Parts: sequence; structure tokens; C-alpha cells
Amino acid sequence: MSAQPTRMTKHDWSRRVAHLRRAAASGDIAAIRDLGLTLRDGVQDEQGRPLVRSNSAHAVRLFHRAAQSGDGAAASALAHAYDIGQGVRRNTALAIKWYRRAVKQGETIAAANMATVYRDQGRLRLAHQWYLRAMHMDDGDAAVDAGYGYLYGIGVRRDLRSARRILQVALRSTFITQSGREEALYHLAVAAVDSGKPTRAIPLLKQANKDGDYPEAASLLAQIKAKIELTPCRCRRDLYKHLPGHAQCPQHAANGRSAASKMKR
Repeated sequence: MSAQPTRMTKHDWSRRVAHLRRAAASGDIAAIRDLGLTLRDGVQDEQGRPLVRSNSAHAVRLFHRAAQSGDGAAASALAHAYDIGQGVRRNTALAIKWYRRAVKQGETIAAANMATVYRDQGRLRLAHQWYLRAMHMDDGDAAVDAGYGYLYGIGVRRDLRSARRILQVALRSTFITQSGREEALYHLAVAAVDSGKPTRAIPLLKQANKDGDYPEAASLLAQIKAKIELTPCRCRRDLYKHLPGHAQCPQHAANGRSAASKMKR
């Protein structure tokens, strides 16, 4: 993760870091965690100039100290460091250990990250179970992942009814990204198509592509309006990765042909 831009001046950040260091030295667990979060990625101004230089190795030591004292956010940050190898040697077993501890302390992001660890290992059933757990902790984006699993039978038996129910849960969540909301709308539309009710997909696809940035939704909507054989994209948004046995959507097929053409030159 890159350093985040800020409107605060270098002097402001110097004072803040100095304050955090003093508080951390006195044993303030929140300050120890926040100092770690600041040093993990560093801070940049809007022109990309460093205001606080990153020190991810020191950040890991701070996270470990705060996590050992029971801070859930620090445990989640420590787990993520082990997960991706930032400031410490990558260690999936330790990442899982600290993610589990963070989840017990109510850290929703830790549950979602546990799901991604198992997903990347190909342990899809476990991944699905953790997406559901994160969903029950009100993570709307995790609900999209869980609904996607039910829709296509990934890590769980395919179940259109459960897919629709969980994707609706995602849409009702107050903790969901805009891209997650659009993806939930799109896959609800695909569920309608798979149920033989393509006209129900039209308003969903229009909402999903309201900003004009979801070509898969636009493609499927055009297919429905043209009353041609429907080939909805079965991949996650912006990922050129389709499920076996399913046709690529026209947008991705065209992009694939374009990429192949460029490679031949």
C-alpha cells in the first residue's frame, strides 16, 4: 500500500508523530497502534512529497506490542503485514493466527482478509465461510463475495435463491464500496437472466452502469435489448478471469483479441 496524500503540512505531521512517540513511550496502546499505522506506509502531500517517511519494520514491532496488549486493530494490521510480507518476512500461518485474534476482537476487515487468504490458497469452502462471517459483521463487500459464491457454486453448492438474498443484504449494507454496490447489482441481474427473467435484469444493469464505468453491465443490457443469445460475463469486475464452461462477455472477448493482436506485433 502506498503512502496516502494529505493536506496537513510537514510541520503538522512532525508534531503529530512526536506526540504519538511520547504517548507510545508512556504505554498508550492506541498511540502505539496509530504510530505504527503512520509509519507503515508513511505520509505524502498532494504532490507526492514525503511528509513522514515509512518504516514498515518498526511499524510491525509497534503492531506486535499493541496486539499483545489486546488491541484488535493492531492485531489486524500485524496479520496483514505477515500476510503480504510488509516489514517482515511473509508468514501465512502467523497471518492467520493474528487475523483470528483480530476477528475475536470484532475487527471486520480481519474476517474478510481471512477469506482472501483461504481463497488464494484454493481452499474455497473455507473462504466462503469466512466471507459469510465478515458479512454477518456487516461487511457489504464481503456479502458480495459470498453472494458471488452462491451464484456460481464457488466453495459452496450453487443456490440462486441464496445468491439473490445475500446480494440484497450487500445492497442494504452501509459498509460497502461503490464498486461493490455496482457489482452486487450486476450479479443480481445475472441471477435474473439465469432464472429466465432477463427483463428483471434491465433496471439492475442500468443502476450498475449509472456512471458509465461498468462495460460488462452495458454489454449485457445491450444483449437483452437486442434480444440475442445472452452471454453475461461470469468474472469478478475488472478481472479477466472467467469460470470454466462459461463464455466471455463481448467486452472481455474484444479486449482479449486486442491484447493478442498487440502481442503479435
